This record gives sequence, C-alpha cells and structure tokens, in this order.
Amino acid sequence: MEESATTAGSSLLRRLPKQERARERVDEILNVAMRLIGEKGIDAVTMKEVAQLSGGPIASVYQYFPNKSAIIATLYERYNRSVGTLITEALADITSVARLHRAVDQMLSRYAKMMRQNPPLLDLVNAVHADKKLQNLDIEETDRLVGEFFEATAHLFPEEGRIQYRRTLFLLVQLASSTVRMCFAMEREEGDALIQEFANVVHLQIDRIAGLP
Repeated sequence: MEESATTAGSSLLRRLPKQERARERVDEILNVAMRLIGEKGIDAVTMKEVAQLSGGPIASVYQYFPNKSAIIATLYERYNRSVGTLITEALADITSVARLHRAVDQMLSRYAKMMRQNPPLLDLVNAVHADKKLQNLDIEETDRLVGEFFEATAHLFPEEGRIQYRRTLFLLVQLASSTVRMCFAMEREEGDALIQEFANVVHLQIDRIAGLP
C-alpha cells in the first residue's frame, strides 16, 4: 500500500511537500508510523518516536503534521485510496446485475486479502472509528467510495430506486469493513464463512432494489 503523500492525504498536511526530497520525507514518516502501529498499536506511537525512526528531528515531523491524529488521518486517506482502486478495478464494465454480484464477491475477497496481508490496517481503521475527531473523515471517505460505486452501477437500477440504492450502499460499505475486521478475530474457516454470508446479504439487497425475484 505504498502511495505518495502528494496523492494521498495532502489535504491534511500542514505544509505540502513540493520537492522530491520533501515528498520522500513525508512518505518515510507515514511508512514508519504505519510500521509502529503494527508493532505496538496506535496508542503507544508517539511523534518523537516517529521522528527518531524516520531519520530526522521531531521538528521535521511537525513541519508537515500538526499532531498524531493528522498522521493517522493521512494514513486513513491513503488506505481509502487503495480501497477505491479495488472498487474501480472490480466495477469496470458492469453491464448486468449478475456481473455486479460477481464484482461484489471479488471486492470482498480482495479487501479481505488486503487486510490480511497488512495487519496494521486493522488497528488504523479501528482507531479512526474510535476517534471522535476523525469520525467526520470516516463519513467523508465512505461517502466518496460509495459515490464511485454508485456511479459505476446506478444504471442497473430503476431511477425511482436509486436514492434508496445509494443509501443502502453507504450502509453496506460500512458493514463490509466491520465484517472483514471481525472475521480476523475468528478461526480462518469461520471468518471466511462470515464474509460469504455477508456477501449473500449484499446479493439479496441488490436483487430487491433491482426488482428481481
């Protein structure tokens, strides 16, 4: 999940890095912070430690990030860009509800794989959901992802049902994240069964709004 700070989270930076060296510095800060989250949890991570392990003085961290919440928020935006790419790739050329069903299965499978391969992401997402200061960011990012999903698939649904469809998508995107995170607290087989059951629920909702039997 490597992505330049110039394309992910730049709206949260205190100062936008314009030179290559500055962009590399910001990316190194983010990468170190993500590694520390995985090693010790978000609560134990400090700005001082991030500065030390990213190879610079603490002032160079504050130069770009006003506090730890800003680092977390920037990492969360970067995570959502990865999820957005996953959605875009899965929803390319959706011409029928049947293809949408297959795309949903693909997205859930790839999302679960992404989270399984990057355990610190679980801590990151949990921290954002638990931080009242970041809840608005979570809503904004979810709405952005839902917008991408909706634009790619709304043509499959009757016009009178599209408002309901968008609202349902918002709930399903939120629940998908919670379901996948929950499955990692279970045995692998049980977790996979839970994800499949969630996929079945999504399929039923899609068919209902599309007016299919």
